[in-house]
Amino acid sequence: MNLVLVGRIFSILACILMVLIGYLKHKKTILWAQNLQFVLFSISYACLGGIAAVVGNMVSLLRNLICLKWNLTIPLQIFFICFQGVFTFITTQNRWIDWLPFAAATMITLSLRSKKDLVIKLGCIGSILCFGTYDFFLKNWVVFAFDVFSLITSLIGVYRILFDKEKEAF
Repeated sequence: MNLVLVGRIFSILACILMVLIGYLKHKKTILWAQNLQFVLFSISYACLGGIAAVVGNMVSLLRNLICLKWNLTIPLQIFFICFQGVFTFITTQNRWIDWLPFAAATMITLSLRSKKDLVIKLGCIGSILCFGTYDFFLKNWVVFAFDVFSLITSLIGVYRILFDKEKEAF
């Protein structure tokens, strides 16, 4: 089977999950769903030649697993950001586009220390914007379309978080 076709199949599976994650409101649920998404996207990007995204997804998977078990402290945040930065520098051609997955992971890493679901959701939105740009320049049109859908569902997720807080106040 053609690697590009395999990559596209895994992309679609990851994209469906990515859009569903946009509806989620709570940190733990988001992290577990993201873990599966990271695995699916890593397989996809490996088949399509997006090595920077594979690096970013694997580091993010490790970060999420640690975050689910323990608190993500400032030293751990610094470690993950530096580790991914060095790994991105070593394994890519260091074009500006190669740094978008790093920027995406950094936004989520910085937001994960928060106990506020809204802050985490906003970190996810920043990540979606970075990966949307990455997919656009890779001409990964199916995934780019799902990036747009995921952005929309994440904005709905932000609305739900805000609306549920208002509803609880009454």
